[in-house]
Amino acid sequence: MNKDTIFSYIDEHADEIIGFLKKYIGIPSVNNGQQNGGEEKEVQDWLADILGSFGFFIDKWTADAGGIRPNVVCVLKGGGGGNDLILNGHSDVVPINEPGKWKTNPWIAEISDGRLSGRGASDMKGGNTAAIWALKALKDSGVKLKGNVYLELMVGEESCEGRTIGTASAVDRGYKAPFAIVMEPTNLEIHTASVGLFFFELIVPGKAVHVSSRNQVVFPQPFGLEAGYTVGVDALKKSLPFIDLFERLEIQWNQRWRDPVLGGGGHPVSDKQGVGIFTVNPALIEGGTYLGSLPGSMRLVYSVWYPTGTAPQSIWEEIRECVDAIASTDDWLKTNPPVLNMPVLQEWKGFRVAESEPGIPLLRDSIKGVLKHDAVISGFKAVCDATFINERNIPAVICGPGSLSYGVHGDNEYIPVKEVLEAAKIYASFIIDWCG
Repeated sequence: MNKDTIFSYIDEHADEIIGFLKKYIGIPSVNNGQQNGGEEKEVQDWLADILGSFGFFIDKWTADAGGIRPNVVCVLKGGGGGNDLILNGHSDVVPINEPGKWKTNPWIAEISDGRLSGRGASDMKGGNTAAIWALKALKDSGVKLKGNVYLELMVGEESCEGRTIGTASAVDRGYKAPFAIVMEPTNLEIHTASVGLFFFELIVPGKAVHVSSRNQVVFPQPFGLEAGYTVGVDALKKSLPFIDLFERLEIQWNQRWRDPVLGGGGHPVSDKQGVGIFTVNPALIEGGTYLGSLPGSMRLVYSVWYPTGTAPQSIWEEIRECVDAIASTDDWLKTNPPVLNMPVLQEWKGFRVAESEPGIPLLRDSIKGVLKHDAVISGFKAVCDATFINERNIPAVICGPGSLSYGVHGDNEYIPVKEVLEAAKIYASFIIDWCG
């Protein structure tokens, strides 16, 4: 089969492909980031029905305790004798926290200047749509593959449940292959590694007192009048040295650590994510209990993205040593030390796949054949379900349309329409080469 025939099919069905993506976005599938917090059932049922109507074999099952969050695997069966392939994506999306900041309705996809907007456009219904239509193009064009293609449309990724009720359960169900592509947004670069992630929290104690006594807390007082922490302690002020500490650690860690792929700018030309990867992000800062009181405590929650190959325990130890050192210099904190908890909320491990893995040169060829330039090899500056596939000894890389910088997990998320169609062609081309 001439690949140009497949590419022409995708071009001729461009309106249908984008119309499919619009409908996909239009079915909210919000995951609030907490365990058992996903509402994917409606969109997953819709996917199973429509993919079944396309003539694919569909496997739908639930692995969650409530039995209400179905995973869907769409199978394009081969005749035997070729390599099997996993294409993996998730249907859950993050919530809309500030709808007033959106220029359009996040659940009604619109196109402007070649960009399709809506929640999940880049993360990652755009990539899923590209893979779905790559398979449909091959099937409708009569391509007879040797290997099987397993297109996994999973739940629970945004809440780190891929290791239990989502992607990992597909592997445990028997969907295995010698190579996998996860269609998360990478600007159509090949990401052969990802960072690891953990959260920590620091609770800085203060001493609440009526706000009218703030002068006694802050300023020296006449002899015999109580002042300072015998009266009260502003927990916000006590937390500032720790905020400064985490900013300094972020810079030091990036200067201490180097890698040509992950956070180093990619090769053979620069990637579109920029350099620097060891990031310490203030995810949540909260404190105070009453408008008329000094803040009696502060809670600082940080996410740390760290490079694959770095033991998180060594990072935890360095954070703990630095926090203890700062506390030792403060009269109040010496006897009322801050509480440091880590990891909390979520912890993900990164992954790394050798560039010599047989699927990678073929994927590079497919990208060059469609985009007419060399594929960029880089690393994923986030975490995703590729971790859980790699943990089960299936080499998995990340390659998808869109970008993490296109409003993902924020406002006005979008994806270039052109990239969705290009991704469909890349996936179809790779399937032909890989599966035989």
